[in-house]
Amino acid sequence: MKSLQNISPVSVRVLTPADAEAYRSVRLRALHEQPPAFGSLPEDEPNLSEIAARLAESDDRCFFGAFQDEQLIGIIRLSRYTAPNEKHRAYLAGLYVLPPFRCYGCGRALVRKALSWAANAPEIRRVNLTVVTQQEAAIRLYQSFGFRIYGTEQETFSRNGRFYDEHLMTLELNPEVDYNAET
Repeated sequence: MKSLQNISPVSVRVLTPADAEAYRSVRLRALHEQPPAFGSLPEDEPNLSEIAARLAESDDRCFFGAFQDEQLIGIIRLSRYTAPNEKHRAYLAGLYVLPPFRCYGCGRALVRKALSWAANAPEIRRVNLTVVTQQEAAIRLYQSFGFRIYGTEQETFSRNGRFYDEHLMTLELNPEVDYNAET
């Protein structure tokens, strides 16, 4: 991890509908830069009003943003599975940090905040995610929180004739762990 001396402090908070424009900008950048790492295409992204509606926090979904000097520099989403018999599970997705801010702990802070939210949500016992197998830094980050790979889905995405596999990862939440603590 690079030294934080050269950048202002980063704060992480829940995104709100008022953050829709900034979120959309970062999200589109992610989709253009790392297309195999995300399950949607830039042209399929919703309009601002739909994004604003999605950003409204609920019992089943929460978006988080990392900010530096009021600029949104990173995003992540945590969603609870919707079926009544799956409410004990949540899904972490959409982690992205703008390139100039990588390796400063922004991704770690976003994952930490999302896991803390999950740990404090009623009934959530497990958090799952998928990650493209070539995303080695992301895999190491998730493993540092205790996520483990439990399978690999072959040819999950294709882009320009190339196929990408995804690891399936899971974390059983531990009531003894303070996910807000620095790791």
